[in-house]
Order: sequence, then C-alpha cells, then structure tokens
Amino acid sequence: MPGSSPALTRCNCVCAAGGGGGGGGAAGTFGTLGKVCGPGDAKGATAKGVTDSEIRVGTVADPGFAGRPGLNQELFDAATVFTKWCNEAGGIAGRKIKVDLLDAKLTEFRQRILEACENDFSLVGGGAVFDDAGQKDRLSCLLPDIAGYVVSPEARGSDLLVQVMPNPNNEINNGDMQWLAKTFPEASKKVAAMTAGLPSTIVVKDQAVEGGKAAGMTIVADIQYNANGENTWAPIVQALKSKGVKGILWTGEPENLAKLEQGLKDANYPMDFIRPDANHYDQKLLDTGGKAIENTYVHAQIYPFEQAAENPATQQYLDLFEKYLPNGKAKSYLGVQAFSAWLLFAKGATACGSKLTRACILDKTKQVGGTSWTGGGLHGASNVREQKATECFTVFKASPNGFSLPDIDANDSIYNCSPSNVLQLKGDYGKGVTLADVGKSLSDLK
Repeated sequence: MPGSSPALTRCNCVCAAGGGGGGGGAAGTFGTLGKVCGPGDAKGATAKGVTDSEIRVGTVADPGFAGRPGLNQELFDAATVFTKWCNEAGGIAGRKIKVDLLDAKLTEFRQRILEACENDFSLVGGGAVFDDAGQKDRLSCLLPDIAGYVVSPEARGSDLLVQVMPNPNNEINNGDMQWLAKTFPEASKKVAAMTAGLPSTIVVKDQAVEGGKAAGMTIVADIQYNANGENTWAPIVQALKSKGVKGILWTGEPENLAKLEQGLKDANYPMDFIRPDANHYDQKLLDTGGKAIENTYVHAQIYPFEQAAENPATQQYLDLFEKYLPNGKAKSYLGVQAFSAWLLFAKGATACGSKLTRACILDKTKQVGGTSWTGGGLHGASNVREQKATECFTVFKASPNGFSLPDIDANDSIYNCSPSNVLQLKGDYGKGVTLADVGKSLSDLK
C-alpha cells in the first residue's frame, strides 16, 4: 500500500478483539459500529447546509502552507475517503454528503471559518495550527465543530465543539510519562522540555511539563526552537549537553524532531528517552531521521497500522483508502482521528434523521459517543459525552526499523487504561471561547 511503514514488531503479545469485518463487510457498515451510512427517508431543509438530498459540511486543514506543503493533508484525505464511501452506500439516512475542503494555509483560518459560516451545516474532521483565530466567528454564526483535532486553548475549551479524542484545557493523560519515569528513573532526573516559539505549542509544552513533574520527572531545561526549524541543531544539542539532559519532552512535528535526533547522533550524545506527542507516529519521522532515530517513545491512543491484520477496524480503514484514494495519506495518526470524527458525525446525523439541526447534531454525537467511543475499534476508549481526557494510552517506540510496542502493562488490548493515567492540571493554560463571549447562548441554537 502506498506510504507503507516498516513492519511494527511487538514486545508484548497482545491481540485486539475482532469486530465488524474488513473492507468486505456490508455496505455502509464500519468496525464494531454496524451501519453508519445507507439509504433512508430523512428529508427537509432543517438547517443551513441541509436539504432533502444533501448535507453540506466543511473540513479545515493547512496543506497549502508554503513553509510545509501538504501540512495535515490527511484531514482532507480522510474527508474525501469517508464521503465517497458513505455516499456510495446511500449517504446519511439517504442524504448525500457534500464536503468543502477549506485550506487555511496556516494563516487563513479565520477566512475559512467565515466561508463555512456562509455555506456549511457543521465542521467535521478538520483541524488547523492557528485555530484560535476564528473561534469567535464560528460561535457567532453558531457553527458546530465535530473536530479532527484542536490546538489552542481558545479552541480546545470552546462551545459547540465535540472531540472524538478529547483534549481539554484542564487535564491530560500522562500515563506514558509515568511509565517513562518508572522505566528510566535516572534519566527522568535530567529532562528537557522543547517546543517551537508558537503560543499554542508553548501551552501544550507547559502542560507536558506539569504532566512530567507529576510523574516524577525533574525538568532541568526549557528550550524553544525556531518554528520553521533550525539551520543547524548543534547549538541546541550543546545546550542539552551542558545541562546533562538525558530525556526530552518534545512538542512539535516529525521533521524537526528527526533533525534534532540527527544532531544528537552527530554529537554522539544519545538520549535515554524522547517523548513526542501522537502526531509523530508518522513515516516522515523515520524517513527524515534515518539511523539517527532511537529511544523515541511516541504517546499514542490508536491501533497501529502495521498490525492492521489483527484489528478489523484498522484494516477496513486502510482498505477504504486503497479503494477510494490509493495515493492518499492513509497511515497518519491525525487521519485516524479525523475518520473517527466522520463516523461520529454520521451516526449522530442518522439519529437526528428529518430533525437534523445543529442543536440535534451536538446532542446526538455526544449521546452516540458516550463514555467509551473507539471509532468502531480504531482507537482506545474515549469519553465523548463528557469531553474528558481518555484514561487509555499506548506507546510506539520509533527506530530505523520502524515502530514497536514496548511492554506498558496493557490491560485492554494494546492499551493501558486506568483513571490514574489522567492528571487534573493545576496550571492556568487559558480558556475556551464561549457563546457568552459573542453575546449568544444555547437558546439561540436551532
């Protein structure tokens, strides 16, 4: 399959429970969810973007950013694949999906939100780096967002938002940090926190610092790098070396981390562990870093693509890409999150039927998602109803040979799930934009 990764090996012998069948299942069914799309008799122009025959929605991403062409293209690809599959099966209760692919190009998020306000029933399966820019506009026009991902505090805590893998401002899953601190007790005494000089990523880094400290880590350096990368990483490597750093909590993107690791290898100064966020489960990390990638433990909550044969939902997801967009970016963490958002949207819209309004879609997606949504088996259980941080995590260890699953004391398939994995944050990391901020209330939502 295009974009395939080296084989993923596992250090613990855990197999996922089957569910739903692969690409050969009944039309419109997915994983453990059963029927998601199909014929129906839903009718009525019940809201902006909704007609007897169509539901028009928007997906935002940043692939047109000149500084990193193709940034989060996987969000558009997931939207394209889901829409083609769902419409071929009969649509959502008979209505076909029309998707607007809204390219924010990093700096044009607000413009795309204003366009969506004019045309779309809801946002689905999208995300953008500078998503703080248009939240007031989104709420002013009462536009729901069934998000692929959100970044800024303004977006993460905003109203009219449903996340399939919630990322609230006031809590995080630091279970993997607890595991790292236990596994590498000496290195955990000499940890650096690193991110680019962007306000939104600095907030994420600061939350990781609190999570690391609560797990027992000692942060001895806090380093910012250029958002576009460094011409040479040697000065930063020297700064790490001067502090005796042996572990890193990294917030950023795969290419920059790969180049840092090349700098560490050139200086013959290896880390005992590097902990990046889930978006680093990406072939770009391995392709860019090559033999320099080592001791890198990616926080994750999805089932690995390389073991898709053991997990029907993951295999079906890959099969759908192969059928509907064979050159698309299938093997992407954010792509899985986006696809899960589309599944949730479709289930919620089906439940609304001929009463498909914005108020209904927000209510039904939370009802359908419940407290253990897995996207039909694509990822660990998440609390959609209450929008709480998930209690489940796994870890993908990156190396030049690919990704592997270390032994993390998994107790639910490949995941470690426990309330103790969730940390209630004490720091002030900002707040989301609310309806009250724009002079609106839920009573305005129709």
